[in-house]
Amino acid sequence: MSKKSSLGRGLDALLGKPAESAPGTQVQSLKIEKIVQAAYQPRQVFTPDSLAELAQSIRDKGVLQPLLVRPRDDHFEIVAGERRWRASQVAGLTELPVIIRDLGDREALEIAIVENLQREDLGALEEARAYQALMEQGLNQEGVAQAVGKSRSAVSNALRLLTLPAPALRALDDGQISAGHARAILAQPDGDRAWALEQITARSLSVREAEALKREKREPTPVKVNPPRAYRQVELDLSRRTGTRVRITGEDKGRVELNYASREELDRILEILGYAAEE
Repeated sequence: MSKKSSLGRGLDALLGKPAESAPGTQVQSLKIEKIVQAAYQPRQVFTPDSLAELAQSIRDKGVLQPLLVRPRDDHFEIVAGERRWRASQVAGLTELPVIIRDLGDREALEIAIVENLQREDLGALEEARAYQALMEQGLNQEGVAQAVGKSRSAVSNALRLLTLPAPALRALDDGQISAGHARAILAQPDGDRAWALEQITARSLSVREAEALKREKREPTPVKVNPPRAYRQVELDLSRRTGTRVRITGEDKGRVELNYASREELDRILEILGYAAEE
């Protein structure tokens, strides 16, 4: 069976099941300090409670399944089994059972993603970032879908979460909102996404309520149009000449306003403009 057709069948298909005598399949024992975490690990969150439970199980029964590692300089990088490695350190182990395989970056990444998807659910953003990392290794969305045994639409929907505004990404990472909330935010127009996040978190909306959010469209506020620059200059000239405030409104049609506070001031302004007050 070709590698491409086996990827979507899960971890066993990726690892294969060669004969025990085949090179690189024997379980070996490595000092724990010789093992390092992967340069890229899909899972970013390892809860203390979960690790404590696994550590207790390891104390009681040992590490039942070996880690898969690959050689890296004078150390061995974890491909599958980082939770067991972390929990073993909590349990105080000094050596761990491993299977050593010489794997390329993309193959190692595929195995790491599938292991996490099968054995413990990844967070929504962890999954999306893992798919993005595979695409950076040269796969398209269809190739990623085949690699992890998902539909292309599931991969596309996961990747779309990475287009969330930064505050929504943080809220999803921190568990303040769910992936369902995130998709409801993405369904909003770009300008309303920050508003939708604020509504969801402030009102503790359910996913269904978030999906029903619709921002009321406000009537645009009338914009005050200032007079053209030429008229503003005329206003200033008339104000200096008459000694009072002058305002011109409109363009092709409008009015000229001169302010006065008394009959005497009006007479003074009219006289300046060339009009004599009637007796």
